[in-house]
Amino acid sequence: MAWRDQWQTATFRGVKFRFRSASAVLGRRNVVHSYPGRDDPYVEDMGRKAREFTLEAFVLGTDYMAWRDQLEAACEQSGPGELVHPTRGRMQVAVQDCRPTESVDAGGMASYSLSFIEAGGNAFPTVRVDTQAAITVAADAAVAAIRADFANKFSISGMPSFVSVRALASVNSALDTAYGATLRGFAQVNVLPGIYADLSTLKGQAEQWLSLPATLGEKLSAQVEMIGDLFNAEHAYSAGGAVAESVSAQPSNISTPAQAQATQNAVAVAQLMQRSGLVVAARAAGAISYASSNDALLVRDSLVDRLDAAAEIASDEVYFALSNLRAVLVRDIGARAANLTRLIQYTPGQTLPAIVLAYKLYGDAERADEIVARNRVRHAGFVPGGQPLEVLTNG
Repeated sequence: MAWRDQWQTATFRGVKFRFRSASAVLGRRNVVHSYPGRDDPYVEDMGRKAREFTLEAFVLGTDYMAWRDQLEAACEQSGPGELVHPTRGRMQVAVQDCRPTESVDAGGMASYSLSFIEAGGNAFPTVRVDTQAAITVAADAAVAAIRADFANKFSISGMPSFVSVRALASVNSALDTAYGATLRGFAQVNVLPGIYADLSTLKGQAEQWLSLPATLGEKLSAQVEMIGDLFNAEHAYSAGGAVAESVSAQPSNISTPAQAQATQNAVAVAQLMQRSGLVVAARAAGAISYASSNDALLVRDSLVDRLDAAAEIASDEVYFALSNLRAVLVRDIGARAANLTRLIQYTPGQTLPAIVLAYKLYGDAERADEIVARNRVRHAGFVPGGQPLEVLTNG
C-alpha cells in the first residue's frame, strides 16, 4: 500500500478540513540541575512531554464561509475533542491556537494554522465522598441526640413510688419486646445465651439507674445497638426495624403531675428504643451488599418513611439528627444503586430446569441457584412456564 493511500481525512470534532503540512513537538520533560564546582549538569527526567501538533490547513469552495464557520466553532468549543490527524490517526486533543487567514488574492479559501495538544485523562486522585462512612457519623450523632432527649424527659425525682414502679415496668417490658423482635425468625442459636445474659443483667440493674436518666438511656440504647455487632447486616436491618415497630407506650388517663410524669417516662422509654432501632437499621442498610438496585431502593424508601415519621414527633435536636441520617442514607444507597443491576419480570414460555433458564438469561448456568432462591422455586429441575419470575438484568 502506497504511503499516500494511508492518509486519513483530517477532521476535528467531525468537521473536515484539508491540510498542506503537519508538524509536531515531541520529547521529554527534563529539568537541568547545575551545581557549584561541577562542570557536568544533572538532568532530571520528569516524564514524556505533552505532544503538540500543528497543522497548516485550509477550507475552500463556493460555500467555504459556512465550512469556515463550522471549523472555527469546533475550535472554540470547550473541552477536549477528537482530532483525526491525516498521518497519525485518531487522538483526543485540546485546542491551543486557531489562526485563520483570508485574502483577496486567495478568494474562496480560508487558511489556518491549527495547534493542538494531547488531552490525557486526569490520573491524579479525585475527591469522592465516602457515603458509607457518612452514615456512621450521622448515626453516632443521632444516638447522642436520642440519649440526650431521653435524659431530658425521663425522671422519677421527687415523685411518688408508683412512678418508679411504672418506670421500671416500662423498661422491662421494652427490653423483653426488643429481645423478642431481635430474635424473631433467627436461627443462630450460638449467640442466644450471650444476648439473654446481657438482657438479664440489664433488667437486674435497671432499678438502680432509674434515678440516673443519662446512664439508663445509654444502657438501653446500647442494648439495641448491640444488634449491629452480633448479626450480619441483613439481619441487623430487619431486627432494628422490628424493634422500632414493636416497642410502644400505652396511653393512660392523666389527672395529676405524677401520672403525667409516669406517662412521659413510658413514652420516653418507648421512643428511645424505637429510635435506637431505626439507627441500627440505618447503619445496617449502609453495610448491606445489595443484589439489585430494586432491593437497595426498597430498603431506602422503607427507612426514609420510618425516619420521617419518627422525626415529625421529635424534639428539634432529634429531628435534625434523624433528618441528617435520612439525607446521608439516601445519598449512600442512591449512589450504590446506580451501579447495580435492576430486577425485572420475566415469564418463561415453558417449564425448564433452572440451569437451562440461567444459561438462557445470562449465559451462565451457575446462576441457577440465584433464580431458584429469589423466586422460591420448589424444584430446581422444574421452573414453571407461564408464570412471571423476578430476575436480574444481565449487566
